[in-house]
Amino acid sequence: MSVLSGKKLVFLPGLDGTGISFEPFREVLPPDVATAVVRYPADRPLSFEETVRCAREQIPWDEGSIVLAESFSGPVAVALVGSGMLGAQCLMLCSTFARPPRPFALKLLRALPLAAILRLTPPRFLLKLAVAGGNEPAETFLSLWRRVMAAVPLEVLVHRLGIVAGMDVRSLLPLLSVPCLYIQAASDRTVPASSLFDFTEAVPDLRVKRIPGPHFILQAQPRASLAAIEAFLGLIERPCSGHGPGR
Repeated sequence: MSVLSGKKLVFLPGLDGTGISFEPFREVLPPDVATAVVRYPADRPLSFEETVRCAREQIPWDEGSIVLAESFSGPVAVALVGSGMLGAQCLMLCSTFARPPRPFALKLLRALPLAAILRLTPPRFLLKLAVAGGNEPAETFLSLWRRVMAAVPLEVLVHRLGIVAGMDVRSLLPLLSVPCLYIQAASDRTVPASSLFDFTEAVPDLRVKRIPGPHFILQAQPRASLAAIEAFLGLIERPCSGHGPGR
């Protein structure tokens, strides 16, 4: 039986805010896992503080949940758990950051006509580049991309990129009193490997799992991601062995 069986798992989504991209990972979960998928409104832009409150309002449990936050929502989850707004059993962060991951690139992107660029269907070679190292076919990501683009106005996505440029939750990292797992994609071209350093330097109880694959690691390597999560949960649920936090 999976260590996840009977657990309460909360998903916090990436930049699109729809939760659609979690589908490949959710398909490999044990059937008896209770899940809640946070979704950010597509009809209006939110500030970072409003995004945190929006997420909390959608989580049906006050404590004991396992939080899995991807990319954009990493800082949101840190704010929820670090501030005590959510009493989680543990926190799992995937391909994410505590401060803007590529500040100069973000500044450049904000100067470009992003809405027009995002309306273009990405060429297949770019999709293959984005999922390099994964086992999922490019068609899977193309289908997800189309559904996301149909569900979220481009202006909202551009606004969220602006939020990323101002995110900084480093002061909350030492306040994370629950066990934490950071899943790092080995071929991530969106969030640099150096983004991990803020977490390793400040989070009291942190373990790191590096998985071959792209930024969209939960989608490209769902089974490997699930195995990493199960190993982490199995480790933290064992009786204390007297050893310090893992890295």
